[in-house]
Amino acid sequence: MPDSDPSVVVVGSVNVDQIVTAPRFPGPGETIIGTSVASSVGGKGANQAVAAALTGASVAMVASTGDDVDGETARRRLADRGVRVDHVAVLADEVTGTAWITVAEQDNTIIVIAGANDRWPPGDLPAIVGSAAVVLCQLEIPLDVVRIAATQSRGSFVLNAAPAAPLPDDLLARCDVLVVNEHELAVVADIGDEVTDSDAVAAAHRKLRDRGAAAVVTTRGAAGAVVTDADGVTTDLAAPASTVVDTTGAGDAFVGVLAARLAAGDTLVDACRWGVVAGSLAVRGAGAQESYADQSTLSHAVREMNS
Repeated sequence: MPDSDPSVVVVGSVNVDQIVTAPRFPGPGETIIGTSVASSVGGKGANQAVAAALTGASVAMVASTGDDVDGETARRRLADRGVRVDHVAVLADEVTGTAWITVAEQDNTIIVIAGANDRWPPGDLPAIVGSAAVVLCQLEIPLDVVRIAATQSRGSFVLNAAPAAPLPDDLLARCDVLVVNEHELAVVADIGDEVTDSDAVAAAHRKLRDRGAAAVVTTRGAAGAVVTDADGVTTDLAAPASTVVDTTGAGDAFVGVLAARLAAGDTLVDACRWGVVAGSLAVRGAGAQESYADQSTLSHAVREMNS
């Protein structure tokens, strides 16, 4: 067992991703010929844990996998990338979560089969959740588990509300940082149409802060991010230009790096600057975790952007 508690604890999903690349997306009922197929470890929780670990944080994963080959592979790959897996449960007679991803036209579509991600041992989460500087959750696990993590957290609780879902006010009130993309912002803020300009994003942030969230961050892909901090100050952050190969996992790179930098003591805006750069680097390579920059590469890119 490691001697010290991790600075970032990710309570979230672990999947095995099955990735198909095609020249375009098929229509309903249509069959097209793809160009490649690959398998990798993913899930928003696992992706964000790896991104945080690559940034230099001490990271532990709290998750559930099946007692199958996919689960064994996922746990080994996470450990190889610097993530503690001693609190990843292995559930008998359950399958590990799976994501089916189609990459085409510089974008992707994803269908997730929850598997063990939807089956958690009852009761409290491990004690490391209460000792971490940052606890990070997503919505690919049961909302009750997210609530427990938020309640047990004594550091900063960061919630990436993805996939999009309405959130109860009691959970929003426990969010030190809520992270969403433009589509997720519209769902969580209950404003109907997707938000596409900075002023509308800032207004939606105010609405969420009125409901209890301390700070809100909206990622906007190539347009960067909008950050409203706990003082209510809103900042637009631009993203460096990137040649897009695959957007899979770019948002997870942002969130994982954000968590790592918060744990290192950065302000929210500075942590988001690192996140924006991490996301812009991630889209330049295929896959999710495979495309994430290590600490040296990311630090160099952040210095270049700020120079």
